[in-house]
Amino acid sequence: MKASRVLAGLIIVLLGIAILLSNFDIVSFDWGLIFRMWPVLLILAGISVLVPNERAKVVLYIVTIVLVVVWIFSAFSRGSRSFRHVFDNKSNVRIQEFSVEMDRGVQHAVFTLDGGAGSFSIQDTTGSVVSARTESNVGSYNFDSDKNGGTETMNLSMKNGTHDWHFGHSENNVKIRLNSKPDWNLNINVGACAGDFDLTPYRVRSANIDAGASDITVRLGEKSDTTNLDIDTGISKLTIYVPAASGCQIDDKAELSAKSFDGFTKNENGTYRTSNFKNTSKKIFVSLDAGVSSIRVVRY
Repeated sequence: MKASRVLAGLIIVLLGIAILLSNFDIVSFDWGLIFRMWPVLLILAGISVLVPNERAKVVLYIVTIVLVVVWIFSAFSRGSRSFRHVFDNKSNVRIQEFSVEMDRGVQHAVFTLDGGAGSFSIQDTTGSVVSARTESNVGSYNFDSDKNGGTETMNLSMKNGTHDWHFGHSENNVKIRLNSKPDWNLNINVGACAGDFDLTPYRVRSANIDAGASDITVRLGEKSDTTNLDIDTGISKLTIYVPAASGCQIDDKAELSAKSFDGFTKNENGTYRTSNFKNTSKKIFVSLDAGVSSIRVVRY
């Protein structure tokens, strides 16, 4: 068997195992690293074509296999919290906490997060308008807010940061809690990330998520009569939960992705709708744009 076929087979097997373990949430991978490093394989493949000596090619193939193994292990060690706890330098992690006192006059709230690459979550409610905790050694965060009438506008953004990971020494975790009383407009602008956004306790008018290669879960509730969810990502795994009692329409622009839209019917205009879309007062509009990704919309 030719060494080139062995190399190709090993690469496919290793990547297949990595994707399988990630899909079953057994381990976590930093997919941003995976997709940023793939041109190395093109360079090595080009060199193998230019090198006529068979022994030199075998050596090159062995080097390639070693690089691929290190490449995948690096993505695993950076994506897995257990490995990060072993290798990271925690002494450089800066913890910051931010909050805005809830005013009875606040009826509408706008929150924007600009966080680079990392782990981000919206979980649980708070008595403040917003409560946020950041743990990062790749940059510090800045928070500002402004109240105009019944609208509170808040921005949490990384400043003086790399907006990227460094092998073995990166930590950038942001945990956010929101008040359940106002109507919300949310804007999440991040890089390669793991995102867990539970929006079920809130009245969400709109949620815009712009991310790189990511693993993102979004749970929508039925507190608001109309919710607009707009997601634009790189090569990612996306899981979106929508309440079965609400009518839902999906505008799918992720043409190269694997999709599962159970309970939806495709219309002539290319959108997907639930059977109860026209007859329900609660409506959810989902717009999807992604690279080669895995996308699931689940009704619960």
